[in-house]
Amino acid sequence: MTNRKQHIAQVALQLFGEKGFEHTPTQLIAKEAGVSEALIFKYFGSKEQLLEFIIKNGYKRIIEANRGWLEERDALGLIHSVIELPYKLVKEEPHFWKLQSRLTNNDVAQKQHERFLQPVPALLHRAFVKLGYAEPDKEVSLLLLLIDALWKIQAQKTDEQIQETLDFIKSKYQDQA
Repeated sequence: MTNRKQHIAQVALQLFGEKGFEHTPTQLIAKEAGVSEALIFKYFGSKEQLLEFIIKNGYKRIIEANRGWLEERDALGLIHSVIELPYKLVKEEPHFWKLQSRLTNNDVAQKQHERFLQPVPALLHRAFVKLGYAEPDKEVSLLLLLIDALWKIQAQKTDEQIQETLDFIKSKYQDQA
């Protein structure tokens, strides 16, 4: 991939995150990237394809950067890592997650997000069973709801107290045995 193509995608990611996809014309992307609008269409075909490229590449980057992060942890360590994950991810890629939080009705964004989280429920379920929780399925559902809310809050504003909230949530999960 050319550096110009990457540069255009990076500028578009920032603008889409700040202004929203609908409110970011390709003219503005071209101006901010210092390229012609025609070059954007040459590389990506359409504004929608540019967005799709940004989403897929973003998840690819995030998966690569976090490969193995949830493996080889004890049950409680795994649960605490999952609780910390939104904070860690948003801190590493704030523009990407801000954009994702705006794309709740976008099919590509939803599918990529589901694919990204696909292994997490089973890992959490095993951890809750190991820790002796009476209703591990309900614990998984509750924790995933919390995680979903946390990353959206974190993506929209940098909350100074997010770490306190994470520590509080982690304190709720202990070995039940």
